[in-house]
Amino acid sequence: MDKQEIQKLIEEAIKHKAETDSVEFKDARGGLPKSTWKSISAFSHRPGGGIIVFGISEDKEKHEIKIMGTDMLDNLQEKIGDLVNNEMSFIIRPNYHILEIESKTILAVFIPECPDQFKPCYYKPAGMPNGAYIRDGNTDRKMTDDEMRSLIDNSKKFKFDITIAEETSLEDLSKDKILELLIKSGERTKRRSSIEEINFELLKNLGIADSFGNSQKPTLAGFLIFAKEKPQNRQQFSRYIIRCVKYQGSNVATDIIDSMDINGTLDDQIDDMQKFVLRNIRKSAEIVGTKRIERYEYPEKAIREVVANAVIHRDYKITETYTQINIFADRIEVFNPGCLPPGVTIENIKDAQVSRNEIIAARLKELDYLEEYGRGIDIVFNEMQKWNLLPPIFKNTSNSFKVILLGQKLSKLNERQIKIWEYLVEKKTITAKKCEEIVSDTPRQTINYDLSKMQKMGLLHSVGESKSTYYEANF
Repeated sequence: MDKQEIQKLIEEAIKHKAETDSVEFKDARGGLPKSTWKSISAFSHRPGGGIIVFGISEDKEKHEIKIMGTDMLDNLQEKIGDLVNNEMSFIIRPNYHILEIESKTILAVFIPECPDQFKPCYYKPAGMPNGAYIRDGNTDRKMTDDEMRSLIDNSKKFKFDITIAEETSLEDLSKDKILELLIKSGERTKRRSSIEEINFELLKNLGIADSFGNSQKPTLAGFLIFAKEKPQNRQQFSRYIIRCVKYQGSNVATDIIDSMDINGTLDDQIDDMQKFVLRNIRKSAEIVGTKRIERYEYPEKAIREVVANAVIHRDYKITETYTQINIFADRIEVFNPGCLPPGVTIENIKDAQVSRNEIIAARLKELDYLEEYGRGIDIVFNEMQKWNLLPPIFKNTSNSFKVILLGQKLSKLNERQIKIWEYLVEKKTITAKKCEEIVSDTPRQTINYDLSKMQKMGLLHSVGESKSTYYEANF
């Protein structure tokens, strides 16, 4: 990250009077703050790293930023160098930038992301697990045990999709399908392929197979994509299904109209998931010029990205449950086993380019089931906006991830209500007083009307009474 990019990110944070998921402010008037190691650890686990700015203080309660400046540049750089070289479990190589902001000198330190194989990067005097932090929104937070296990599992040494698919053999793989992959790849490089060139070395280079003792076997990625028969026919892969349900109403207590358990290789599952969704959502028609144009309630591209991402990024170590798609009268919910990979948060999901299953992602991309890396989430946002629908909602827990696409019924909000809704989705709760700050110069009576309307639409509900009342999203 160059100096101009760093300055731009800092200026954006100052403009909004708040730290961000990639920018942390430190008041350095008393020297290097004791908490600096927490930010170093946290940013080392964030995709793309982050920036620690010395010489700016933030008052979160007053929502204020003060440019203090610092005249201890040499001392700060020396102490930071000592910290990253001697007290962190992995030697981070920060970049230092001296900047002028409002005629004050500040020190911006870019902390790069730690390589996967060396994560977690922790503060040695505190040890594990107390010395390992992650970035959660605009704060540094100690890792949970689940996050630490996930981080270790997600390191390149432990990528689950390249583990051996036991009780399988290379004969279980479809050479015709592997040839299809080679042909598609060859179209880009103008290289011709034939079935005769498919051998173990080629499969190993593609991550489709590997050595196992004295034998050669498919990897999990190789078997789940290139198996001749449905992988779920084998007991160890029986939970790798996708359960799809269409409900009549807005909750699971209503009647089931359609349901299907989807088996098959991963690419077939993506195709079948999309077909199930499209046959269970409304389609409308309009006349444009002399042509009759039909379109679905939800954009097909957004649906495609969401279902493909569910298959590509699910945690295949988790076999107690399965991927689920629930279609309600007013929304679509896609539930996936496994939380977001370490360092990826709801806040930075649009920018993060991290894959839990690198081989699955790479091979499915070559088979045209994945857009360019890092573009999928942007496509979903853009397509929903084109359809005049609300942005997607993401829910991340310690062992699952959910994407929610809201339909036309929930999209009839005015500008004020959209601002309230966007704040609520990000912050989880909101009060009427906070609404007045967000949509300034709006009478309380109008705010109350907006909140009441959004309650009737099923978007939110109130908690508490009188002055202690606040609102939570229903999804």
